[in-house]
Amino acid sequence: MADNNWTPLEPDLATIFDQHPQPLEALAAGDTPAVVIRQAFPLHSCQQLVERLIAKELLYDPCEPIPPKFIDVAVPEGHFREGRNKKASRAWDAGTATGRRRIDIGTSLGYRGSDPDAFFAHSRESHELFADLFSNGNDPVRILYDVLQDLSCTKRVVTAHEADGRQYSPAIIRAHYGGYTYQPHFDSVRLREKREGYAVHDFEHQFAGVMVLQNTQLGDVSAQCVLHQYMWQPEIDSYLRSGTFHEYAVRENVANVDVVLEPGDLYFFNTRNIHEVPGVAGDLPRIVLATFIGYSSDRNDIFVWS
Repeated sequence: MADNNWTPLEPDLATIFDQHPQPLEALAAGDTPAVVIRQAFPLHSCQQLVERLIAKELLYDPCEPIPPKFIDVAVPEGHFREGRNKKASRAWDAGTATGRRRIDIGTSLGYRGSDPDAFFAHSRESHELFADLFSNGNDPVRILYDVLQDLSCTKRVVTAHEADGRQYSPAIIRAHYGGYTYQPHFDSVRLREKREGYAVHDFEHQFAGVMVLQNTQLGDVSAQCVLHQYMWQPEIDSYLRSGTFHEYAVRENVANVDVVLEPGDLYFFNTRNIHEVPGVAGDLPRIVLATFIGYSSDRNDIFVWS
């Protein structure tokens, strides 16, 4: 069900500011499901980057046999780590779907943050990798940061860091093979992962910034994000874990919006809103550049990490 009053701000900066003078405040308050910039990164640049990732063996061609190294590092659906617990938890009961794999290029705080030393060591490697990967100047990470800076009005957008200078990964590229699915869930370093001791834990709000580099399609259906007009509360956890949120949403008349994106489109949303990406097992993987964003109305800095 869609609420006609709950619609994304889009498609470009000028139009967005005509709709709301402070777009990130609108996200924080839940007044809009998303802020969408269409064709922030040219389509041909998306295609070239995907080809480069495969050529550098950072991703694999789905038409070729899968190299064993990708099977070993694939992230299962719904897995994250909480606090200092090195054993993975599940945001939902994902089951054991065959062939669904997520390959990360970059460093995930949600998946690696239980060991700070290992996390920051891996983040240093990600900075070096991204510097090499985008050395030709065709840099979607820079574009994402620049757009966020434009949306932030007077705040300063920086890569997340600790007081001692240790930096988080600036972003992450995620490839989703075989219909990899994100069931209804929320993301939060404070409320879900409980990352006490990390600087990003101190922000009041957490957003996501996601740029689509390649989509997957089966027939006339493509993988798209669904945002629900429901900010996470503890009482919803049992429905999320058991996979019965959809039934709850129908019963409680919770509105939702499909954010339909093409390669090159960039969007931002509040990760406390329940959200999902239904899997589509097309021939190509869905590939995105993704970030998390720490935002507080009373802080001058906006932190970005992955």
